[in-house]
Amino acid sequence: MRPRTYVAIAALTLAGACSMEPPLSVKAINSYLAEPADLANVRRIMVLPFAQEAGVQAQCEQVRDAFVAELLKLRRFEVVPLPAEARENEMLHDSIRRGRLSTEAMVRLCDRYALDGVLLGSVTAWRAYTPPHLGMRTQLISVHSGATIWAVDAIYDSGDRTTISDLRLYAKRTQQADGSLHDWEMNLLSPAKFTNYVAHRFVGTWVES
Repeated sequence: MRPRTYVAIAALTLAGACSMEPPLSVKAINSYLAEPADLANVRRIMVLPFAQEAGVQAQCEQVRDAFVAELLKLRRFEVVPLPAEARENEMLHDSIRRGRLSTEAMVRLCDRYALDGVLLGSVTAWRAYTPPHLGMRTQLISVHSGATIWAVDAIYDSGDRTTISDLRLYAKRTQQADGSLHDWEMNLLSPAKFTNYVAHRFVGTWVES
């Protein structure tokens, strides 16, 4: 074989290798889950309305609804509806913003509705239009110990390669192909779909040993 032929084959091989996409992978995010003994007696919980951090304009109700929908799929908790007249959530969020959780407000809420825990969430970043991003900070507090037993803090920004890789993997594993020209990219075009994706990833950090 002539030297020029070798060069041509090498060039084609290199071009093929460069065109190969890296394998899809799950985005690593910050999360904490307590020991099994601390989780065992937290079964009946309430998810309070999500707050939004300063400077963030988000559809908090839509984000909370997506989170609760994913939470119910765990079949791990009894999620108690929040009565319209409940006001303790404002006290809890205000105390967290001041840097100290109001134990009085949490105990009052848990006693009134026979809860084992309260889940607090806040939206830390939000953009509905392309490229969308959504950041959240959530924590589940046990009324029995007063400690946080589950916490997640992450931002999913579709302008980031790790988020896109994770999103494509999510679509491949959880969504059925519908023949759409956009396929997995529909999750970028629909704020509701992108929110569902992020909620799925947040709740997915609950993995008991």
